[in-house]
Amino acid sequence: LYKLGGKADAAMMRFETASKLDPNLAGPHFQLYNAYRSANRPTDAARELKEFQEIKKRQAGAAIPEDLEWSFFAEVYETLDPANSKEDSAAGPELKWSEKKLAEGLDAKTAGVTVLDADGDGRPDAAVWSANGIQVFKGGSVKMENAALAAVKDVISVTAGDFNNDGLADLTVLSKTGVTLFANQKGVFQKNVAQPPAGVYANAVWIDYDHDYDLDLFLLGAKCALVRNNGAAGFSDRTADFPFAKGNATAGVLFELIADTNGSDLVVAYEDRMAVLYRDKLAGKFEAMPLDAIPAGTISLAAQDVDNDGWMDVVAGSPSGVTLAFNREGKLSAGAPPANARGPVTFVDLENRGIADLVSSNGVSRNLGAGAFTAAKALRQAGSGFAAADFDTDGRADLLMAGADGSASLLRNETETKNGWIRIALTGVKNVKLAPGAEVEVKAGARYQKKIYEGIPLVFGLRGHKEADTVRITWPNGLIQNEPKQAAGKAFAYKEAQRLSGSCPMIFTWNGKEFEFITDVLGVAPLGASSGDGKYFPVDHDEYVQIPGESLKLENGRYEIRITEELREVSYLDQIKLIAVDHRADTEIYTNDKFKSPPFPDFRLYGVQKRVYPTAARDHNGVDVRARLSKRDRVYPDGFKRDYSGVAESHHVDLDFKGHAAGGKAVLILNGWVDWADGSTFLGASQESKDGLVFPYLQVKDQAGRWQTVISDMGIPAGKPKTIAVDLTGKFLSDSREVRIVTNLCVYWDEIFLSEETGTPQTRITPLVAGTADLRFRGFSKPVIHPERKQPEAFVYANWMAGSMWNPTPGNYTRYGDVAELLNLVDDRMVLMGSGDELRLSYSADGLPAVSNGWKRDFLLYVDGWAKDGDANTAYSQTVEPLPFHGMAGYPYTGGERFPQAGYQKEFNTRPALRLVRPLAERRK
Repeated sequence: LYKLGGKADAAMMRFETASKLDPNLAGPHFQLYNAYRSANRPTDAARELKEFQEIKKRQAGAAIPEDLEWSFFAEVYETLDPANSKEDSAAGPELKWSEKKLAEGLDAKTAGVTVLDADGDGRPDAAVWSANGIQVFKGGSVKMENAALAAVKDVISVTAGDFNNDGLADLTVLSKTGVTLFANQKGVFQKNVAQPPAGVYANAVWIDYDHDYDLDLFLLGAKCALVRNNGAAGFSDRTADFPFAKGNATAGVLFELIADTNGSDLVVAYEDRMAVLYRDKLAGKFEAMPLDAIPAGTISLAAQDVDNDGWMDVVAGSPSGVTLAFNREGKLSAGAPPANARGPVTFVDLENRGIADLVSSNGVSRNLGAGAFTAAKALRQAGSGFAAADFDTDGRADLLMAGADGSASLLRNETETKNGWIRIALTGVKNVKLAPGAEVEVKAGARYQKKIYEGIPLVFGLRGHKEADTVRITWPNGLIQNEPKQAAGKAFAYKEAQRLSGSCPMIFTWNGKEFEFITDVLGVAPLGASSGDGKYFPVDHDEYVQIPGESLKLENGRYEIRITEELREVSYLDQIKLIAVDHRADTEIYTNDKFKSPPFPDFRLYGVQKRVYPTAARDHNGVDVRARLSKRDRVYPDGFKRDYSGVAESHHVDLDFKGHAAGGKAVLILNGWVDWADGSTFLGASQESKDGLVFPYLQVKDQAGRWQTVISDMGIPAGKPKTIAVDLTGKFLSDSREVRIVTNLCVYWDEIFLSEETGTPQTRITPLVAGTADLRFRGFSKPVIHPERKQPEAFVYANWMAGSMWNPTPGNYTRYGDVAELLNLVDDRMVLMGSGDELRLSYSADGLPAVSNGWKRDFLLYVDGWAKDGDANTAYSQTVEPLPFHGMAGYPYTGGERFPQAGYQKEFNTRPALRLVRPLAERRK
């Protein structure tokens, strides 16, 4: 508070006191390091930095490393104490139910129930099944006669999951005759033509196992199967890709063993062996690990934070009892079993206490806190299957039950309570629309809860609190969304916030008044990014970024540039040079830089003295777009259909430069930007069609007037707005000067013109080496985001934010301070930057010649390095290492390749990743 209030001396005194209170606390030393630097006390600053680094080294292996406490006022909470269960251990009110009988005459041995939103109205509906058939009930009470499922017989199990991502829950029906998928058409279920692997299975689980934004199907039984969802291309059997353990699988449940790892871990129970934990290693790879905490004979699994400590536990039910497998910071171990609980299990907070009770065949076991339960108190009859949801939207979770007598009932919860509640519904945008697997956390005072979203609104009890301090959503792709101060007694519907998670570091320059956002850099070098099924993009490693002279002005004789890491990625910066380019004032200068497949473009400059705009320009719909391409005004030909993942329909722009380039010599100059698809989207597209996502290719007309491809990969602007050049010399096949550009990427062209000058312009080039290069933590610039993503995401340097939607990638980064010696040469001694970091570069103008009369000065920023994002299908996306180097054959490494500069790492890369998004709950030691 003192620090942000500008009271530097008072803040320094408090940090000095804090540093003495606990010798193992790194945060105060980090704050003192910055305070002493600001106070021009370099010796003290160096001492505190060294102390900070030593403490962080000791903490490097901790499951939850220390937060640096850098003023997240929205996250200043009471520490959770799961052992403090006095409120929970008190006797609760009598549970009251109003029973609605849904069905009778079911086959009790095969009866089951589940919850889904069958008609897309945002409210829970009920599905009931047995060997006799399937019935669906709107709102859990009114039978949907037109559901078209009456003819389905010999049913073993039914699982809901939106496999076509239309926002409606589809059904997987397992029967004695095999597996059938039913697509949901607004409450009418139509049999899908897909043919999953033949066989009789006991259970099914929908998981996006390869993280490509669609749900894949796990079939569990005596022989298990994995069915991959290939989007419009249907399904394919990928059982051979998964390390299924031998055994008769009975049940499975999805959860994340360790938070903030992007994983979709799966626990599978077996009739004839202990359970297996299948750990998600990302990129479609899993590791099978024995889980002896869950015994053989388990028939039901549930993932629940039983003790409200922020770690998802796994609960197993069997005819002989219930087993609690507590998650102790990533290790599942058996706890004391609830007395006389057995059979199938589910969890529900019946009193809105903010703590979930256990429901099993023998009734309700009240949660006493800290993982303890009362003996089960019987319901009206024993149950053979359960599900919970707030069917009547009164803020109390109700219970759906298949009875042992062959009936199915909805037990409306009428328990008397004054406790508050909130109801939360999610809609994915880039993620699957029903958001299965998203984690929802709610904090109210010292009360904390975490639940897994499964496409149905969740009710969170708040006990006596009038509001939730924070609702936090961790979407399946790892992005974190905070919604503070949510009032009790209300229903909230959260749509996934639109943010780029990964791109590249951003460049800001001092323009004489402020730091101006220029563009991003190293879009040409997406390290380890998936380009399709099992493949990675080959990457260029250097880029020349154009900076207009009016955007970079002297400040006290120096040019000031800032490179910031705003997103969820790691930047590896090997060399940075500022290059002054003096040229005739009547000549515009453009580089040959762009993102494209090999061979990568060589560095060269083009000079343009006369712009030739197209005489006609139309898009793929025949719409005249000439005005949109005739000036740089952020008005684009944007009439193509697209989704929020960066995938568009195939679209093109036709340009006619009639009467120009008579000798066949010309260069096409294009300014625009790309709303990047991430590696997981590229993977999904490659599964859907053999062509996948298509980079722009260029066609011209031949003598017969037919379009012919003459440049199969013309390149694209590498991310944010940039200008690229495409040499058309020798590419025209007739007298026609019509050009067509085709792609299915979200490429937005702003200005396109032709130049008939193709030679090298007259220039004077002067490279500058940074006089100072200071690496520091800054935080984040305010993003400017178009709601439909039809403008590039931009950043306002002056509007600083502490909040983040992600944590930096785990690993060691370059220590803060002077890093100039690492940026002078291409030598694999790199500056490693993480989320929230900033590199301050200052270049003296003393060595620059005067600008000649009739000339002007622009600049290029040369950056050599790579950027690696946190996408689940990016190679080594969850670690800083292995580091790239210039001699590598590819990334990931091949053969016995090793990083060549191990000594430099020990000297410079000594700063463990910060934790910018702290857990809402932390177990008290």
